[in-house]
Amino acid sequence: MRMGLRLAVGSAAALLLLCVVAPAAFTYEGQVAKQVTVAGPAGVLPCNTNLTVKATVVDAAGTPVDNQTVVWTFGTGKQAGDTIVTPTTTTNASGVATATVKLACIVGNRTLVAADAPSAGQVVLGITSVGLPPTGTVEPTTPVWAYGLAALGVLLAALIVGRRVLQGR
Repeated sequence: MRMGLRLAVGSAAALLLLCVVAPAAFTYEGQVAKQVTVAGPAGVLPCNTNLTVKATVVDAAGTPVDNQTVVWTFGTGKQAGDTIVTPTTTTNASGVATATVKLACIVGNRTLVAADAPSAGQVVLGITSVGLPPTGTVEPTTPVWAYGLAALGVLLAALIVGRRVLQGR
């Protein structure tokens, strides 16, 4: 009976030791399980304009990971004229990497992917309608009263000159 008890206690101790040591045996130093979340502008997005998107990289404990390279690519929906102005960025001390994208004036959704191997996150950006392109030129307009005032001046001058002509002066 004593032998059975020793065998059971020894087996339980070996199993406990294996549970404690095994995770360390199957990992390597510097291994970080990461999660990437991506956020971009919402609402009606202007086309052919720089848009800012952000990826946040955190480790398994939720702590921001700094100095990580994030590669930006288009997933589904890329249109001709869509560009990623900054295709590779690095996370700051808060774990945030910022990129700039420009979407063509073509209606539709685009999936933007931020990857920090082996993890990746994505956001969907969309152009819902296309109107006239934005311009910075405003045509000056002359108020109607200015034209009326000029016409009144010409009429008054004609009356004065006509009167003098009729009077012979």
